[in-house]
Amino acid sequence: MTPSQYRAALEELGLTQADAAHVLGVSIRTGTYYAQRGPSAPAALALQLLLALPPNKRAPYFAPAMT
Repeated sequence: MTPSQYRAALEELGLTQADAAHVLGVSIRTGTYYAQRGPSAPAALALQLLLALPPNKRAPYFAPAMT
């Protein structure tokens, strides 16, 4: 997954970089790195799996980040 594909996936999922970091279980710094250099293979797979779900089934995975 390229950086632009990563950012497009976040947009489609309605996630900020910080939200995506929380969902993927990485630091915000790593989430920012993914947006610039592309995500790791496991993170890319996780996003692809979330995108494959119908939109009404995605919400349980997007619990608010604890900040």
